[in-house]
Amino acid sequence: MRAPLRPHLVPRLTACVCLSALTLAGCGVFHAAGPGGGPSSGNSATGSARVERREVDHHPPINLVIRLGDPLPALAFASAHDSGSVASVALSALLLARLQTRGITEVVSVPTESGVELAVLCTDPGAARAFIVQISAALAEPLAERDDALPLIQEHLAALRSRSFAGRAEAAVADCSGELGQLQGAALPDVRTPEGRAAVDGYRKFAFASRASAFAALGSKDFVNAAASELERAPEWPSGDAPEDPWPTSDALETDASDGPRRLMVALRVADADRALATLHALTSERATLGSRLRTFLPGYRLDRAAFQARPRGACLRVDLSLPEGDPGPTPKEAALAVNLVTEELHAAGTAAARALDENIIEPSDPRQAAARAAWRALTGRQKSSDERRFVALSVHTKERAAFAGLASAVSEFETRPPRSPLETKLRAEPGQGELWALLGSPCGTLGESNDDAGLSALALTLAARNASAGVALEPWLTADAVGLLAHAPRLPGESATEQAERVARALARALSERDTSGDALALAQGQLFAAVGGAPRPGYARLLDALSPEHSAWLEPRGTWASLSVANRDAVAAKARDLLRGPLRLAVLANEDEAQAATTAHAVERWFAPWRDDPRRCQTTAERAARSGEISLTLPEGANTEGAYVGLPFSSRLKYEREADAFSALLNDAQGPLALALNAAQLNASVHASVIGGGRVAALVLEVRATDDDARKAVLEVRRALDRLLTAQWSNEALTAAQRAAEQRALGASLDPRRRIVDLWRGAVPASSLSRNSLRAFQGALAGAAQVVVYVLHRD
Repeated sequence: MRAPLRPHLVPRLTACVCLSALTLAGCGVFHAAGPGGGPSSGNSATGSARVERREVDHHPPINLVIRLGDPLPALAFASAHDSGSVASVALSALLLARLQTRGITEVVSVPTESGVELAVLCTDPGAARAFIVQISAALAEPLAERDDALPLIQEHLAALRSRSFAGRAEAAVADCSGELGQLQGAALPDVRTPEGRAAVDGYRKFAFASRASAFAALGSKDFVNAAASELERAPEWPSGDAPEDPWPTSDALETDASDGPRRLMVALRVADADRALATLHALTSERATLGSRLRTFLPGYRLDRAAFQARPRGACLRVDLSLPEGDPGPTPKEAALAVNLVTEELHAAGTAAARALDENIIEPSDPRQAAARAAWRALTGRQKSSDERRFVALSVHTKERAAFAGLASAVSEFETRPPRSPLETKLRAEPGQGELWALLGSPCGTLGESNDDAGLSALALTLAARNASAGVALEPWLTADAVGLLAHAPRLPGESATEQAERVARALARALSERDTSGDALALAQGQLFAAVGGAPRPGYARLLDALSPEHSAWLEPRGTWASLSVANRDAVAAKARDLLRGPLRLAVLANEDEAQAATTAHAVERWFAPWRDDPRRCQTTAERAARSGEISLTLPEGANTEGAYVGLPFSSRLKYEREADAFSALLNDAQGPLALALNAAQLNASVHASVIGGGRVAALVLEVRATDDDARKAVLEVRRALDRLLTAQWSNEALTAAQRAAEQRALGASLDPRRRIVDLWRGAVPASSLSRNSLRAFQGALAGAAQVVVYVLHRD
């Protein structure tokens, strides 16, 4: 946004209103381009906006905007030039002074670097006629030696000194975005001298030209037509010269020294103003990602504002960041990353559908602001544009400037070198499916977690999943040898396949980057995992996990234990989340349109995390330790918990024996199966439940035996005897057929769920071989050779 004049620069006749640049606050300058990028003519309708550009012989053009409901209509005048802020301030003061002398006092005027805009409310067409006639007269009259306007002109020019730029770098950015200001120490015309008056009179002459100025009327059809008629009847104007608005010949990147706050400013000079306006709206919408990426990769860097200006040639987009204060200050590498992030987001946001400038003319509720937009619009898009240019200004403390001498090289190196550790991607299209699915995960899983921090990855991902937004569902994916975040969403009404892909990718990336680690959020995530690992402390189970996988219980139970989850804190969870994102990452996408949609999703996710992909990534290497076989007894107070006993048998890989493990545990859990029959035959009031835990690194078959303390050892003995018999027993044809049929049904049921399909895609899983007597025998052999671990939990008063 081109900032309004500070209070002491505001004309005495009015309050200053921002009319000439669109910012987060919503005020802006607009134009609509016709064929070939030239000015549009005739009627233009976009949504509810009706803007007609009317050419008037020997007069400036006038834009007519029909809008009802305002208490009064409005009329505006705008003039563009190439002479900078001094010309705008002097011209604004000249017009205000002469209009006041002619009885027009309620005028809103805003000078900017590239022009000036004035607007008034009109009670009737007579007031419109008076404004047009007096503007014409004020510009037609040469500046005299004792002109009544000279004091106000001198006052405003003197006040311009307070709007000085930190240096050439900021001035170059301001020249693009139209900021009012000048370099410190720059000479100002003194209108008390003939030379100063001649300079200001030159600005007046340039503005008094039909090719350099424009009017706009906003109100009812009768009012705007009457205003156009009054312009036709006004005295003729010289044709004069149009502003050239020269296109920059090169990019610029410089560092200024300043005693004020550190700042980074990035401006793009672009050819398409409609596209630039759409970029601004995308950049400042709730779905914008720049602020989130800054918080992720550059804590302390904050988005201050985003601005847009339509110009006679193309348009300008500008983003300002505030940088961390205090010492040590920012580094060149950080500044280069910030420039890259801003530029990337400006380009990414620019893929949004073009937003017609006509519609934005009527956004302001104040009719004067809307009329001023319409007047400025008539002056823009009238010259041919060229290739994009970028201007970067970094403002740091004086003592720091020398450290940034090589900033341009740092930015170039950062933007041209390929990432050394790109995301591994696995993409597939499933046209016609209801949702698009994306899974971003770490193949390291819980490899780096010890007993003390078991479950930290699960906590980080559970917190991330709570950040669901934009109609995208998020789910943590937690296994022992791989963890990640799953995102999925249907297409929204009117949404393209590309937009759906970008929305899902954006939600996935933001959730992983910006976790709410507040106390309440962390407590809720802990509660969710507490419920998943049993709902109450289970010290016996924790001891079993540690015995089966010494010092690394998370290799079997990725959600952690009650004890490890209880001591997790915000800092530890945040650090783990960063470690996950900095480590090896793999992305799987199931697109519901085509392969191009899948590729769009992958590109959007990879672009987001690129700043952290500049080093080769490997999983932490940790030596496995053999299970500690034997019996363990725990004695707990009566009522402390309801655990019974556990029997654990480790084996090499759950992934290798998935179907066999499922078939074997189903047999063990059968109500008429061998374990239940063994307990019944011993007339014990006990039950047993079998489960398979772990992953590809280490796995285990766990039998949980529920019995009274008195019967626990007897029940475990009967279970182990029955298990030993099973491990050497042959499967009958009938039992094998039933197991094969159940395995096929489980596999079919799982494959119907896109969650299973995307996990298989992520893992690169090949179709599993069918369940056979030989594969079951191999699994039984792996269990038979395992060192069993038995844990008894006793309860005493």
